[in-house]
Amino acid sequence: MEKFVNATAEAQIADRAEGTGGDPSGQPLPEKSAAERAPSVFSAAYWREAARNFSRVKILVFAALICALRIAVKSLRIPIIPGSLYLTFDAYVNALGSLVYGPLVALCVGAVSDTIGAVLFPSGAYFFPFIAVEMTSSFLFALFFWKRKISAPRAILAKFAVSFVCNIVLNSLLIKWSYSYFATGQTYNLINGVRIVKNLVMIPLEGMLIVFILNAFLPVLKQFRFISGDQKGLKLRKRDILLAAGLTLLAVALVLFYVFFLKDFMSEHNFKFF
Repeated sequence: MEKFVNATAEAQIADRAEGTGGDPSGQPLPEKSAAERAPSVFSAAYWREAARNFSRVKILVFAALICALRIAVKSLRIPIIPGSLYLTFDAYVNALGSLVYGPLVALCVGAVSDTIGAVLFPSGAYFFPFIAVEMTSSFLFALFFWKRKISAPRAILAKFAVSFVCNIVLNSLLIKWSYSYFATGQTYNLINGVRIVKNLVMIPLEGMLIVFILNAFLPVLKQFRFISGDQKGLKLRKRDILLAAGLTLLAVALVLFYVFFLKDFMSEHNFKFF
């Protein structure tokens, strides 16, 4: 009889746990965050939700604002090494917008901002395929941030992915392609050491700036319900700071090597990578 009573009690506890989302001890499990409940990027539900943003007026208004800001900052840049290395602002606006409206709207914002920006602030001959760089960067930022738990390492990793895929790989391929139309007789090396060094050097600084900018705008985005209220502020842990410091030191070393040795050496010897 005692065994029967104990078994019945255990079954009741299990039933309560199942009904309340608790564990077998009867204690409720912690509620999952919105990012944890969000569908996987590989699921159809994720892309259906991303497509619904085209019918949400608030999202479209915000996307238009981001598009205008991206166009406005295209011509702005801060020289770090005059004539060689510059800090631009488009990536930060891009990351902030992609966090809100997802990958599909991000593709459109990238396309529109690139086209209008090229008309208002032209820099040489316009080569339409370069639109793919802006669209891909917006798409990648959205994959990293939209419906995901944002953290400092994720922000730095997102900037690394954008710099590598868009600036180093895709941009180099398109420049090579454009040379066949606008610079016949000239060659462009796909593995361009200078371009690679410049982009790698900027990753630590730009990654940290994305962390600070997103952290500053999170309260506003929560207030307007663009993101979930359970998204916590971005905190830089010791290992994140050490990682950024290590990457920064490496970047400084690469800059000094380029400025004081590689640049003059390449000019004097007409040296080209591969």
